[in-house]
Amino acid sequence: MTPNFEALGLIAEVALGIVGFSAVLIGLNRSTDRFSEPDQFRVQLLSFSGFGALFAALLPFAAFDIHDSTLSWQVVTAALLIYASAGLTIFPQRMLKLRAAGYADLFPTHIFAFQTGILVLVFLLSLLMMIGAIEALATCYTACLLLYLLQSSVAFFRTMFVRVRP
Repeated sequence: MTPNFEALGLIAEVALGIVGFSAVLIGLNRSTDRFSEPDQFRVQLLSFSGFGALFAALLPFAAFDIHDSTLSWQVVTAALLIYASAGLTIFPQRMLKLRAAGYADLFPTHIFAFQTGILVLVFLLSLLMMIGAIEALATCYTACLLLYLLQSSVAFFRTMFVRVRP
């Protein structure tokens, strides 16, 4: 089973658009001061999930070998699993620290659950793909990338419209 390269190309284009458009808006919106800690976190989460979707969408183009699709899927899902693991170890802890530092209003429980839930879901799905518990690899892989796009979109909108109050 080969991935849907057209869908992966579209996901890569959308991810690049989100990251690029975000960079322009953030650059134009930025004052001479540094970003606040919550804004830094949201930009980093946006970048992590946006670039994750972008590179994970492009990786199958480089890794896929028609003659040995099993090995190709192992490489692609292992890369996704490693990337998901990194996100899961970094972002929930940082969000909890921000909540404890007085920014609980910017990171309410439902936002924490949503953003952490996406990280957990991508990690679990990539783990299940890696160990062979999921047979519909192309569908599941695409779903993981769409989850990263959703997360980067939410982080983008929250960075633009939910500001730190002085």
